[in-house]
Amino acid sequence: MNKLMEYLTSLLVIAVFGFCALCTNQTFAEQISVEQGYVRATIPGTSISSAYMTIINNTDKKLSLLGASSEVSQRIEIHQHTMSDGMMKMRQVKSINIEARGTLILEPLGYHLMIFNLDKPLNAGHESAFTLHFSEEKDIEITLPIHSIKRKKSMHHH
Repeated sequence: MNKLMEYLTSLLVIAVFGFCALCTNQTFAEQISVEQGYVRATIPGTSISSAYMTIINNTDKKLSLLGASSEVSQRIEIHQHTMSDGMMKMRQVKSINIEARGTLILEPLGYHLMIFNLDKPLNAGHESAFTLHFSEEKDIEITLPIHSIKRKKSMHHH
């Protein structure tokens, strides 16, 4: 009977750890909120776009957005617009820190996700799925609506 109890206890411990491992990313996704997100529809003849959103870190730890991935493109980079010598310039950044209980805004003329080499046009009225990659190997899945450039007059095209 003692061996049986040890065996059952071991199985229970393995099951609990396995369940916790499966729940880790879901728990993380609940600690990060993504609001007001959208992707800019492609202009005919181009194969680039950009994505914008507000990311809210509801955790007590500083996080870093390391990048994004999607089935629509093999190349998505974090970019930032900056003013230099009276000229607006865009440059790639490797990551963006989000303070504990802080907010990161990805917006036209600021930080944003640049989407290159699109496999097909992104049409207004549809949606695209993305995975956001954060520090500590944490990812969250999001789906963003695709908006027409005419609909969002504040959008800026690169």
